[in-house]
Amino acid sequence: MRRKTYLMRINRNRKGGIEGLPLQLMIVIIIATMGTAILVGWMGNIDTPKSIGMVEVVSDDIVLDGNSTDSAVVDIFVADQNGNPLKGATVVLSGLGITASDGKTAHTVTDQQGYAHFDGLRVTLRGSEIGFITVNVSMSEYGENNNTRVAVIA
Repeated sequence: MRRKTYLMRINRNRKGGIEGLPLQLMIVIIIATMGTAILVGWMGNIDTPKSIGMVEVVSDDIVLDGNSTDSAVVDIFVADQNGNPLKGATVVLSGLGITASDGKTAHTVTDQQGYAHFDGLRVTLRGSEIGFITVNVSMSEYGENNNTRVAVIA
């Protein structure tokens, strides 16, 4: 007899009912769906990031007559990630004490075809037969690239 009384108590207890669960579940699903739609909408307006895709040394390596020169010529081509020439990119040469003909830092800006021309550079190679000049390229909205080097040979 005791069992029947116990079972009757459980059946009468309505405090643990789940009648509201489907409604609550639907509300959560709707809110999650709307939140996802908003995030996807925001992400759809994000532009593809721009970057400097190619930095190429067009001129030959610098060959010195002795340990230094004050007439080195370097030509650099700069393009974006799609291969289009980058106009207005800043190109700076560094290493081996390289300077422009006026004694200042060797730097210039690329022209409409993406080329940077350096003429009359002073380079000094100390204690070895080969060295490298680093080509640093930067442009607003495109970032930086310093993976290219120019060989200097004595």
